[in-house]
Amino acid sequence: MARYRPSSLFDKVFEGGIILKGASGVLEFLAGLVLVFMSPGAIRGFLAFLTQREIAEDPNDTIANLIVHSAEHFNSGNKAFAVVYLWLHAAIKLTAVVGILRNLLWAYPFSLISLGLLMLYQVYSMVVRFSVGMFLLTVFDVFILWLIWREYGKVKTALTRRTAV
Repeated sequence: MARYRPSSLFDKVFEGGIILKGASGVLEFLAGLVLVFMSPGAIRGFLAFLTQREIAEDPNDTIANLIVHSAEHFNSGNKAFAVVYLWLHAAIKLTAVVGILRNLLWAYPFSLISLGLLMLYQVYSMVVRFSVGMFLLTVFDVFILWLIWREYGKVKTALTRRTAV
């Protein structure tokens, strides 16, 4: 099969969403790589540095305080989990994105299942501790899953027509 070629506005939105997923996969891989080489103390110091100005301006800033509070509890065990989580997430996303952009039929069900499972973890995470950011990410992921499902139907139909001829 040939490379994915968008032909409608929805197809272009789909392609853009898939590319965003790929970019976030690359960023997750790089973040995991950075974590491998930084000690938990260095990570805590870096996050404190990033948030100090915001906390100085608004000591009650929810996001900055959440980052600082989370950093205080960051240790080697959390670091290992974060690296594995980020790399697993990145590998799944990048495999799905490359497969879809290469228009490989297996990539669509792989994407639906794997991204759906990752999204279930996001929902669990929100049940434990609600986050507006996680909510928005989950809404975006639901939209992307719908677009993948829609595209999978189109690709399957086109493949069926070609093999019937």
